[in-house]
Amino acid sequence: MKKLLIANWKMYLKEKQTLDLIKKYKERLKKFSQLEIVVAPSDLYLIKSAELLKKTKLKLAAQNIAQIEEGALTGEVSAEMAHEIGCKYTIVGHSERRIHLNETDDQINKKINLAYNNGLTPILCIGETLKDKVDENRDTVLTVQLRNALSKVNGLPEKELLIAYEPVWAIGTGKTMEAEEMLTINRLIKRIISSLYSESFYENKVKLLYGGSINSINAKEFWLNEVVDGLLVGSASIDNEQTYNIAHSSL
Repeated sequence: MKKLLIANWKMYLKEKQTLDLIKKYKERLKKFSQLEIVVAPSDLYLIKSAELLKKTKLKLAAQNIAQIEEGALTGEVSAEMAHEIGCKYTIVGHSERRIHLNETDDQINKKINLAYNNGLTPILCIGETLKDKVDENRDTVLTVQLRNALSKVNGLPEKELLIAYEPVWAIGTGKTMEAEEMLTINRLIKRIISSLYSESFYENKVKLLYGGSINSINAKEFWLNEVVDGLLVGSASIDNEQTYNIAHSSL
């Protein structure tokens, strides 16, 4: 089974930078057949990105989708629109949207349903804040996030689900959790999802990713972790050389 390398470019790159980086990805990352490599550019550049990615093995993801199918929601992009222009995946529930845009678990649940209804595979982001960590509330926070996001989802347990564990205290801070802690995280997530659906669903359809200050130095220890199915990389992924090294460290 291929592991995933998902590059979340957030709001870092303008059009020329985005398209130039895709061209570099196409050239430098094509030899890594053991990975499924996914790029998530700004919505503005999804169409041109999709055109550049045709006839390549690289896949396209939206950074977000709207919580309604269509209608009066100014500034949003629907799941159908994202799928129509070539997205295979969509990120849902990233901590930056939860914190800065007040995205709720109910909205995230609706987005996951719409993703499946429109042919997209959701990448559900979960994670605790530093306060949660200090107060030893991590397990409670993750349990609530998962149960609320995944309750009564159309398409489950038949379809594939990606869960990206991104401790908020590690995102963009340079701090990274120890890779072996993912064993504990995996047991917790497995228990929750098994109670919602089944253990076989978790074993066969769910992929667990790690994200949070991943770079070319610390990536290898996560690639080597037996429960980690991939990495969700933020700012490091806008550096072509560093992305190459992250991919290379998976060999």
